[in-house]
Amino acid sequence: MSSLSWSDKVVGMASEKHPVLPLSAILSLPQTQTGPGRHGLLALVSLLALGVFVYCESFARLNVPLWIKPRKLSYSAPVGLPAKVQRRWGQYSPYFREGEYAPPPEGCEVSQVNILQRHGARYPNEGDDYDKSVSRLMSAKKFLDPKLDFLKHYKYDLQEESLTPLGAEQSFEAGIEAFRRYSHLVTPHMLPFVRASGVSRVINSAGNWTVGFAAASKHHVHPAVDQILSESVNNTLNADCPNSDEGDPEKDSWLAVFTPPLLKYLRKAAPKAKITKKDVHNLMAMCPFESLALQKPSPFCGIFKAKEFANFEYYGDVEKYYKTGYGNALGPIQGVGYVNELLARLTNQPVQDQTQHNFSLPFPLDRTMYVDFTHENSQVAVFTTLGLFNVSKAPDPEKMEEKPSKREWMASRMVPFSGRMVVEKLACKSEELTGKGGEFVRI
Repeated sequence: MSSLSWSDKVVGMASEKHPVLPLSAILSLPQTQTGPGRHGLLALVSLLALGVFVYCESFARLNVPLWIKPRKLSYSAPVGLPAKVQRRWGQYSPYFREGEYAPPPEGCEVSQVNILQRHGARYPNEGDDYDKSVSRLMSAKKFLDPKLDFLKHYKYDLQEESLTPLGAEQSFEAGIEAFRRYSHLVTPHMLPFVRASGVSRVINSAGNWTVGFAAASKHHVHPAVDQILSESVNNTLNADCPNSDEGDPEKDSWLAVFTPPLLKYLRKAAPKAKITKKDVHNLMAMCPFESLALQKPSPFCGIFKAKEFANFEYYGDVEKYYKTGYGNALGPIQGVGYVNELLARLTNQPVQDQTQHNFSLPFPLDRTMYVDFTHENSQVAVFTTLGLFNVSKAPDPEKMEEKPSKREWMASRMVPFSGRMVVEKLACKSEELTGKGGEFVRI
């Protein structure tokens, strides 16, 4: 019996009991033309605060036959760097376990699942200008710190936009895990409904997920990417509001706080290199991007200290909070469309939305599994619409809380590469939850 390798199939490579939310509470929420009403949202937030379980997990490299035994879950990506280092990369962190999955309470079973998943690890975006920052550093007349000696023979060789091999693997393994957990929900005639926002890394992540799902079923079921949502128009899987702030003032404030000492060091260690504060950030970002692309430590990781990467991580936290998070009045609005679609699926009622939902496209309500692939900014908008991660203290763009245990808003935990939100609809016969059976939801 031969084993199945993820690399043969993927595409796009360039019981503790937890409280749950009664479904009736969702049904009773008042609606407006743009989504849940203000008071309805507050009610939902309040109930969610008492009744959800947020989790994420990570998976090891696939190297055993899928049908023999489960693989062990990993706490880090196979890039040759400790997990604690990978956690300091903010939204560029790879997917990792945050906690164990808890089965439904006794007397309950999952009757529907909705997965909102970020694409896998990617190469830098066009316009990030990491190559230009590296070129400016390499323009130095000489290097006075041995940590920079690698630049004497360095060649920038990262692609743009597309998935890395690791990113393709992440989505493939997510499909395997989804089948193992929710196989009772699918048959050859009841397949997951899969959508993707319309750029290659998101589409390919969705495709790799379907391949992993099919492989885990020993090819008894064959889901496909059913719908690709164009990003040239509004869609519920792409946060794109022209009038919304990008969080630039807050990002610039933190950049001005943590980069000057590093800028001073680099200018001294690389004389005549005309680098800027933004270049410092980009050079630090080379550590996660190159490490994840090559699946080995990037030499850029060795330039900076752990404390300095903690500051880099906080830059991502600030960005997400003030871009589509609670720090932007138009942030949560960009998640309303998806939340209205989620409500429609959970309640088996037509979508009520006048924001981003495209009524011209098929939107089935008779499936037991829905899987949507998106970007991290859209995920953050959805989280804030639902009231998740509603921190007691906003990230200060001028001063970082020194103790990580006291920081509540962390992009590495919310939206790592291939990170996902899973919403389960539960059918319960047990009287342990509310004194009677019924339908419930947990996240």
